[in-house]
Amino acid sequence: MPAPSYHLPASASPVQLYRHLLRECSYLPPAFRAEIASTIQDRFHRHRKHDARANAHIARARTALRTLRAANSGDKAAMEGLIAKGFGRSGSRRRELMAQFVIPQGPKDSSALEKALGSADRGSKDAESSDPPAQASAAKKVFFEKWDQAKLLRILQSQRQQQKDTKGTASWPGSLVKTLDPDQFIPKETIWGKPPGEKLMRTKRAHWWRRNADKIMPPLGRGEWEMLKQLSNGGQERGGWMVPERRTPANPLAAVAEEAAWNWKDYATKPAAIVEKPRSLKHQRRTGQKESGPYGVKDRSRSLSARWFQRAYSRAWQLTPTMAQDPNTLRYSFTWGSVRLRLPPAAKHQLEIFQGVDQNGRKLHKTPSS
Repeated sequence: MPAPSYHLPASASPVQLYRHLLRECSYLPPAFRAEIASTIQDRFHRHRKHDARANAHIARARTALRTLRAANSGDKAAMEGLIAKGFGRSGSRRRELMAQFVIPQGPKDSSALEKALGSADRGSKDAESSDPPAQASAAKKVFFEKWDQAKLLRILQSQRQQQKDTKGTASWPGSLVKTLDPDQFIPKETIWGKPPGEKLMRTKRAHWWRRNADKIMPPLGRGEWEMLKQLSNGGQERGGWMVPERRTPANPLAAVAEEAAWNWKDYATKPAAIVEKPRSLKHQRRTGQKESGPYGVKDRSRSLSARWFQRAYSRAWQLTPTMAQDPNTLRYSFTWGSVRLRLPPAAKHQLEIFQGVDQNGRKLHKTPSS
């Protein structure tokens, strides 16, 4: 896909930034375009009237716009980051999937229901008898007790095995899952030689859950997981999943005066590295500015091929599970994306070394001719 032919304005209003962002989203692959556009629309509409951090949000919108332009101009790292955000492997959508995933599905039977109700009654009585600071401290430390810990430990176990199986074919973000013991950081005894108290054990378990919850890749629905599977097998080359072409920019009605070839005021008041930074090779795809001089560094025209998208979707599919629950045992099972090793057929000159031998590699004896 060709790079944008126009450069970003020096100062743009929030509405102009919003339009630029939606325009660049329209050039993304249809498989995850809706998720990126929905996130942008939600954040702009959320702070449309009253925004106490307007300057920070505008700066963040400019950064997002440069990232989108770079991805649409052939930046592989930027496009792969958008793929991860679109399918919930990072970013705000991953946090939304995790918030839904940690919620318990309810007790398994009547005895578990009675136990849960009893613990809830005891917790409410303890909260009424304690002071407000103690309630806030307890609520801060027992966040993981509200989660479905059995389900989370099950996906951590499955993810650790998946990380071993895809060690050479996928790049996992962050650190790998190494242990499945929530009591890993609880010492056997304190420095005074006594067993650890309940508050210390709760704090150590909370620390373990915080570290490992950031590593979990939440599952997707079966339909979206199957779509990602098809994309990893080359589905983007068919039907409505192809990347759209960039539209021809509109010509201005009136002739615009050309900018001066050399702005001596900027060079007189700023360092040359700051003035020429938007036109450097690294920032040309992000800002749209080009160096027209004879000594300028010109970026070669690049585009992301369908084969590259297939490999990127395959890497994302290997980081994505889908979940199923057994209706009899209520146990969860997770299925991850895998890589199919496809060996190319041997060429004619390669098959010559197998002539004259059988399947076991033994030489065939020629029968004497009559």
